[in-house]
Amino acid sequence: MATVLDDLFGFLLYTVGELAVTRRLELDYLAPVLLGTPYVLRAAVRSRDGRKLDLTATMDDAQGRSVATATALFVVVEVEHFMQSQARAQLRATDTNHTEE
Repeated sequence: MATVLDDLFGFLLYTVGELAVTRRLELDYLAPVLLGTPYVLRAAVRSRDGRKLDLTATMDDAQGRSVATATALFVVVEVEHFMQSQARAQLRATDTNHTEE
């Protein structure tokens, strides 16, 4: 469930044009979440303070009852943050391949 809501926040940030990373994610599980059952997910930006984005989300069942809520703090980053992370991962993979030979 945490992954679903974190992805929802990522989609929200994409739609509002912000590149950001998760700093904190808190969930409240209010009722069981059943497999094969449709749910409605909603997310919104609650506030912004500089690079910090305060987000909120709900997951409701077909009757409109909340089964989970989430709040999150995201930090806006430049695209270079992701490029540097990718370069480091590729370097580690290359180093690992050389040490295994």
